[in-house]
Amino acid sequence: DDIQQLGLKHPGLKKFYCQELCETERVLAIARSLPNLQEIGLRGGIGRYPSNSVMDHLSCYRMLPKLKRISFPWVSFLGVGFYPPCGNAYFDNPGLRVRFVAKEKEVTEQLLEGIRREVMVPGGPCLQTVVVGETVYAYGSKGRFQKSRIIRRTGRDRRTIVEEDIENSGDEGD
Repeated sequence: DDIQQLGLKHPGLKKFYCQELCETERVLAIARSLPNLQEIGLRGGIGRYPSNSVMDHLSCYRMLPKLKRISFPWVSFLGVGFYPPCGNAYFDNPGLRVRFVAKEKEVTEQLLEGIRREVMVPGGPCLQTVVVGETVYAYGSKGRFQKSRIIRRTGRDRRTIVEEDIENSGDEGD
């Protein structure tokens, strides 16, 4: 397995980002082979398969005790019941965007609560940040994740250009 080989060649690897799918077996293989990870980003998502939701395997991330940051793609790629229509659908129905923004926020909050409940257990990782899409959520003093930064990426290969604080980005934070 490529992940196992990577772990043998780079046992101290601290950051791992790839286009792999966020699936249980993949997360477990990464955790077994790369136990020193502090940052993980599986940008491939899951898709529209509710039988394979990211919520079903959040506890797998507990196996990475040094983990400080998890990056996920947009919630519409995580099998959590949020599947917005294509951009053209909003032209004829302006209220549709408002409804889908609210639904996206609701589903993201459920994901963040699941991470807090399933990953951040006594003896588990001490997560500091979770990235969903291009929004960074920091774990705050109130015991919950809050929007803190926006990631600006390149158009084609999606590399990070810069992370900006919410108040400096021009995007509304809550």
